[in-house]
Amino acid sequence: MPAAQEQLASQYQELLEAIYQGCAEQTACPPPPEMQVQSWWNAGVFPCSGTTLRHGDVHILERGRWNRSTGPDFTHAEIELNGTRMRGCIEIDPRAQDWEAHGHGANPAFDSVILHVILTPPPAGWYTRNSQHKDIPILYLPPECWQNPSIHNCSAASFPRCRRPLAAMPATSITRLLQAAAAYRQEIKRTRFNRRVQTAGETQAWYEAWATTLGYHANKEAMLTLAMRAPIRQLGQYAESILLGTAGFLVPVLPDKTSEEARQYHRKVWDSWWMRQEQFTLSAERQIAWNQTPSRPLNHPQRRIAALAASVTAWKSIQPLLKADTAASLAKLLTGLTHPFWSTHYTLTAAPMKTKVALIGQQRIDDFLINHVLPYDKSPRSWDIYLSMKARTMPGNIKRTAELLFGSRNDMEETLKHAYAHQALMQIEADFCDSNICMDCAFPAQLSEWSH
Repeated sequence: MPAAQEQLASQYQELLEAIYQGCAEQTACPPPPEMQVQSWWNAGVFPCSGTTLRHGDVHILERGRWNRSTGPDFTHAEIELNGTRMRGCIEIDPRAQDWEAHGHGANPAFDSVILHVILTPPPAGWYTRNSQHKDIPILYLPPECWQNPSIHNCSAASFPRCRRPLAAMPATSITRLLQAAAAYRQEIKRTRFNRRVQTAGETQAWYEAWATTLGYHANKEAMLTLAMRAPIRQLGQYAESILLGTAGFLVPVLPDKTSEEARQYHRKVWDSWWMRQEQFTLSAERQIAWNQTPSRPLNHPQRRIAALAASVTAWKSIQPLLKADTAASLAKLLTGLTHPFWSTHYTLTAAPMKTKVALIGQQRIDDFLINHVLPYDKSPRSWDIYLSMKARTMPGNIKRTAELLFGSRNDMEETLKHAYAHQALMQIEADFCDSNICMDCAFPAQLSEWSH
């Protein structure tokens, strides 16, 4: 750089530093919007090291994955706190008080937070605590960090370390690795299912598996809990009322805006539930927690429960088809299930849809085959079908894992369209990425020796 240019740049930098210093001394200097701060964190514009308020020095090894769903802002982050490496989530707030204002302190979803990043000094004596009353380290970023942002590449040299051996591995070897991980995942699922069969019986075990599938990711655990609270053997011809009532979706009187069609349907279901509510009603502290804001209205839990009830009605025809050889017949039966009310309604109080919509879509059936039917069937035919099935979409978490492992390898595109590859990536992430600090993980070294 020419001397004159360097001198001009230095003079301007002095001007900026004077402004930043002045702003830092003014308590009224407002922080930027939270979303802006999150985008800066994701881009790596903040320093990689700092000192927490009470927990010593911290070094950011990996900023984490910017969360698209509810929960902490960044997941799968890695830090080194006073020499101890940790993996978890990072929450970023303009003010320390936002933690409690947003209800994070009482939300178990935030118990995985290992660092709370703030942009304004916290009140005297402030502690950030989770629902387990554990003190979370606080990193305060002063104004000079966010008013003069610059790129700080915290982890490019070390993350992800497994990409290098995978970049040198032939595509055929990677495919073999993914198939091995998928096969191992199948064994785990099969073992877990057989244990449930021993304790609850085969019919109940399949019923729970199907309920879990209908719940998708938003209500998977809630649907499983419902299936356990309302076992299939106790439902009989009253499956609809018992399931909706146990779930907590039936009330004595619907809102005034509800249509007459919905009122008539509700009255019929309520009359059946009223006679059985004493047996199935859950107390306030044991009620099932539902996520009622899924990404698509068709996936509202009330409609998923209605689909489960319709399946129970046809269960004698469904259960004999729960194997690889009859997968096509199973899919045909499930997609053909209808309901006079739920085929045209999202919820009990929603206005009717203009056209009928399938109670059970092909994506749910594919997931049921991939996660349950095919893994539980040990026949060679089942494995062949499993390897041939294509995934209709690539969820964000799987896409992120594939990008971390394979980067921009174009020769993996076709392999990653298969459902078994998605299952394999989830298994690899669970076995290594979720449970290990990247810099300490043995997976890269083992990959270098993979020659199958």
